[in-house]
Amino acid sequence: MKLLNKGIYILSFLLLSIPFACTEEDDFSIIAGLDFTVATLNAEGTKTGVLPTTVPGDGRIVYTVDFGDTESEADVFQTSGPMVTYTYPAESKTYTITVTAALDGKEDVSITKEHTVVIVEEEPDTTISPLVGTWKLASEAGALGVGESPGNYNWWSSDAAVVTGRACLFDDKYIFNADGSFENVMGAETWLEPWQAGSPAEACGAPIAPHDGSNAATWESTSSTITIVGDGAFLGLSKVHNSGEDGNPTNDTITYNYALSSDGNTLEVTIQGFNAGVPNAEWYFKFTREAENQSPLVGTWKLASEAGALGVGESPGNYNWWSSDAAVVTGRACLFDDKYIFNADGSFENVMGAETWLEPWQAGSPAEACGAPIAPHDGSNAATWESTSSTITIVGDGAFLGLSKVHNSGEDGNPTNDTITYNYALSSDGNTLEVTIQGFNAGVPNAEWYFKFSKE
Repeated sequence: MKLLNKGIYILSFLLLSIPFACTEEDDFSIIAGLDFTVATLNAEGTKTGVLPTTVPGDGRIVYTVDFGDTESEADVFQTSGPMVTYTYPAESKTYTITVTAALDGKEDVSITKEHTVVIVEEEPDTTISPLVGTWKLASEAGALGVGESPGNYNWWSSDAAVVTGRACLFDDKYIFNADGSFENVMGAETWLEPWQAGSPAEACGAPIAPHDGSNAATWESTSSTITIVGDGAFLGLSKVHNSGEDGNPTNDTITYNYALSSDGNTLEVTIQGFNAGVPNAEWYFKFTREAENQSPLVGTWKLASEAGALGVGESPGNYNWWSSDAAVVTGRACLFDDKYIFNADGSFENVMGAETWLEPWQAGSPAEACGAPIAPHDGSNAATWESTSSTITIVGDGAFLGLSKVHNSGEDGNPTNDTITYNYALSSDGNTLEVTIQGFNAGVPNAEWYFKFSKE
């Protein structure tokens, strides 16, 4: 936040005496001509002065200045002429300033004027850094190197055999999040070296704390540097920092130099200072951005509120046994408002609210009717989803699409391994999802259920 013209407004009243002529008896019955003019008095324009005019003006008049800040009891001053200053709170507001002139034996005279303080809030920086995203070491020779001077990696450089032999390192993820948090995500294994406690030799193995991504970390960047802050957080190799190769940077902070390719998909990082004997020695790391291909299925879906959104029949596309009509949409509104949520992280949710459609096969449901969801088909258990170009697989106790009873080998709500695989087709605009499933009727193996969903 900043004030207009750089700072906090200070309103200053410069109360100056005006020469005047008087009789020996000072025969004045009133104080005449009280006025003040506000003017800026400092280079920043934050201090203002007030030039008052009165008759008489010989210094006998006592001026009371009320700055009009009703939130403060210290905004009223008395003076016979010197400057009076006051600092207003840092908020946009209009104040009524009152100046009162008083002289023994005379009538007090007051005048008011308004003064507005304008606070200009800095617009939040909504620009997303081009570094935001997930990065991995480039799976190519020369992606890592170290040498005695910048660009000269004569001490060691990774070759094709290193890429293969240290696959556990090349699949590690370095994640710059838009909120300023940073993550080292290594999976079950990463590359270990003897300097790490518990690592007898150079080899793939379970990540060792604190260089295992378990601690919170942050990042920030300039146009040429990246600073990582966090116990055990790093880029490239955990041992390398600005003053050594022992994985123990000062204040858990490492600053790297970087260059980003014009297309934003290649990140080259260097760091110096780790070798006291060769101060120009440099480590080099080359990263590539991991593609972020979010499935078009990600989002919240509901059964389409239209006739024919559900159907079942003896063969694909032939829903001659039963198909929902307009009356079903109305009568089973508790089903048509259920949500089926595909999250980007691979988790899946059935969100049904207070009621959904129940059927007699469910324990505790005496008839077909709306009612409170019955476990495990109530969305209370964790579930996941994954897809190919034509199938969706839901895994989780009680998780499903369309109707909870239907799965790949029956209509009893009890799929093998809590897993159901559906076929699907997505409309060109990505807002309509048609799902089918077979195998639930052993007597009619080609029988098919159909569900039509709309994206919320």
